[in-house]
Amino acid sequence: MANRLARATGGRPRIRVGLDGGWRLYLVLPDGLSAEAQLTVLDLLAGADRFGHDRTDTAQRVWADFDRDHEQEPQL
Repeated sequence: MANRLARATGGRPRIRVGLDGGWRLYLVLPDGLSAEAQLTVLDLLAGADRFGHDRTDTAQRVWADFDRDHEQEPQL
C-alpha cells in the first residue's frame, strides 16, 4: 500500500506500528495531484478501518488506520 501511494503521489508515505498491533499509514499530500493520483489515495482510504484528512496553512495530510486483524500487513 505504501509503495502504491508513493508511486501515485510522488510523496513519501510513513508507517507507524501501534502497541496494539495495528498500524497507521500517513502521507503529506503534494500540491497538484492528478485525478488518477487522487483516486488512488481515495481507494486506499476506502480499504482502511479508519481514515482522515488534516489540513494546516502549509500542508495537507491523509492517514489510514488498519487494525491488527486487517487482511494486509504493512511492508516495512
